[in-house]
Amino acid sequence: MQRILTLGAFSLLVFTPAIAQNWFFNRSDVGIDSLPQKSFLQLRYQIGRIADTKTDAVDYLEANPFQSIDFRYGFYGYGRKKWHQLHHFPTYGIGLSKVWFQPTDNILGNPYATYLFFKEPFAQFKKSSLSYDFSLGLAYHWKRYDTNSNPEQKVIGSSVTAMVGFIIQYEFKLSDRLDGTIGIGVNHFSNGRIRSPNRGLNLYGLNTSVRYRFGPGTPQKKANGIYRESKNIHHPIEPFKSLYEFYLVGSVGVVTTFRDINNRGIYYWIASGSIDVARHYSYTGKYGIGMDWSYDESLKVAYENDFPGSAVPTHLLYWPGIHLSHEYMVHRWTFITQAGINLKAVGDKGTGYGRVALRYDVSKHLFVRAGIRVYKTIVSDFIEWGVGYTYYKM
Repeated sequence: MQRILTLGAFSLLVFTPAIAQNWFFNRSDVGIDSLPQKSFLQLRYQIGRIADTKTDAVDYLEANPFQSIDFRYGFYGYGRKKWHQLHHFPTYGIGLSKVWFQPTDNILGNPYATYLFFKEPFAQFKKSSLSYDFSLGLAYHWKRYDTNSNPEQKVIGSSVTAMVGFIIQYEFKLSDRLDGTIGIGVNHFSNGRIRSPNRGLNLYGLNTSVRYRFGPGTPQKKANGIYRESKNIHHPIEPFKSLYEFYLVGSVGVVTTFRDINNRGIYYWIASGSIDVARHYSYTGKYGIGMDWSYDESLKVAYENDFPGSAVPTHLLYWPGIHLSHEYMVHRWTFITQAGINLKAVGDKGTGYGRVALRYDVSKHLFVRAGIRVYKTIVSDFIEWGVGYTYYKM
């Protein structure tokens, strides 16, 4: 099932449509395609701590600082596309990270990660800015739990996990080609219960980086048709008109239970469906409400003692819920956060749940989505791989 996690996440992250659809300019590739892309190389160093995992076997790692180094290759969103302007001229690209725990010979390993990143300023000054940096990818080369070779490591049960990172940073100019940053952030590693145990791992710390820009400054066309050097290109943007969106999503996945950590051949199916209505309040944001229907085959383990010698009734494996959502749109990508209430008590799911998901619009009406459901506080419930259909109404 590690292959399912790896291939599924990779396909979602790198998929690119062959034909741009002509709907809302922030979703389609409207811009000045004749201008070149401007790229950069970035080197980042981070030092920090492991958040408490409530696992005695890794206390010695939590007591020592970890270190990591990132290499990033990315692009400046200087206005070559109109959507760059909506997001305050961001930077984005691909990164490779290496983490070292102390001591380096330990039961977790020293993983690598490959990820996509997106950085957007939210406060800009003359020669500096404050920004957030979001990253999403895969971490690998963990020393996973193994009943024989690594029995004390009950934090991560797979050698491959998802990785999510978030940083708040201050960026400043060093020279015409060099920029520096300092920041504080957190990285979360989890496989979403695809393989137990999966307590997950959170790293928090300080970081600093230097970024080198390739090529000359950004060309911008003057009124006489001659290009000159300038920082960003500004486009005329029509006033936003609010609209409503109705969409359906169906998702599937697999999970394991802690009881079966020593049987790596057992998996349980999960499935979910939802129907949502959302109001677009800007070119980049929308909020909404929706209904969920969820199914978790692993609940059989929770109920099996109540039905000795007979099958657990199917109606105990599914439940409805209602959620509120906020969605932040960046070109064809949408970052989704939801908070909901279960309308039926099942197993140990509790009353509240949440969802964090990433959506990619393949066309005007079709999209793919991957997300993770959590319950109780921030306990991973399951990872969903879904396909959806959407309809817009002015």
